[in-house]
Amino acid sequence: MEPNRGVALIIALLILSFLAIIGGALLTTSTIDIWISDNYKTSTQSLYVAEAGIDHAREMLRRSTSTPTQLLIAAAGPDRLLSTSTDLSTLLASDDLPLIPSDPLLRSTGQPLMDSSGQIAGYYYVWLRNDNADGMAALTDSNEALTLVSVGQVWGTRKVIDVTVQKGRFPETAADARLKTSSGLHDLVASITRNAADVYASQAFSNYGSPANYRIAVVNGDAELRSGTGFGILLVRGALNLAADFTWNGLVLVVGPGAGASRIDGTVNGGLFTALTLTPAGVTYNITDAAQVRAASQPFPYSPIAVRER
Repeated sequence: MEPNRGVALIIALLILSFLAIIGGALLTTSTIDIWISDNYKTSTQSLYVAEAGIDHAREMLRRSTSTPTQLLIAAAGPDRLLSTSTDLSTLLASDDLPLIPSDPLLRSTGQPLMDSSGQIAGYYYVWLRNDNADGMAALTDSNEALTLVSVGQVWGTRKVIDVTVQKGRFPETAADARLKTSSGLHDLVASITRNAADVYASQAFSNYGSPANYRIAVVNGDAELRSGTGFGILLVRGALNLAADFTWNGLVLVVGPGAGASRIDGTVNGGLFTALTLTPAGVTYNITDAAQVRAASQPFPYSPIAVRER
């Protein structure tokens, strides 16, 4: 009987055992990679959901007729104390009222976000706070800057982002620093153009907007205001003929070479801004009613000025 009989079987079993260990390790690694990938995916999705909440809240603020102080007082709830917590359970247990969802029936689940196929992609809450300059828990606003705390949730994953936003508006005083530099003037004109509700090559107006609907119109050529009443911001890049029986409430800007050929016979309740060139030396800004200039800026959005991801 040969002494080495059965060695091949033992070696084969050892090799099979080794391969089984390697296979198990590879399977475990693949499973862990899948878990990591799924966690990263849901974390990214919850961040996108939280960002959707911020966009929704910014639009709500833009459309709101309440002042920032009024919004903060409403957000503080019956005890008039704003919580500075970012923990969803703590916030839901407080008497603070979320900006979103505003429907009490949705507060136990959050505002649903639908994907392109009509399925629910996640849920979000948005809470309103003051900014750091005024104090996060302060109920009085001094600078039209607010903080939005958005909690996005996808399955069991949550993401919280804080975004400080500030109301965009045209300067209400000729001393504003944005009117002192060419870049500031260009940015203001670009902002008006970007947020315009109506853009014309040239246009003759009779009535435009309403006391409840201040609008932004941009005319890239000449404009004529024949008779009637207008509300909002009018930016004219050519010549403007403002008839004597036309009244504009808000802000009229005539910017460009045509500004020198304009005729302003009507009434502007608010501000009249003219500039042959977008340089501080070529600017004339007459303000008759700062409140009307402020009302005309209503269509401007709240723009992010600081973002923090938690």
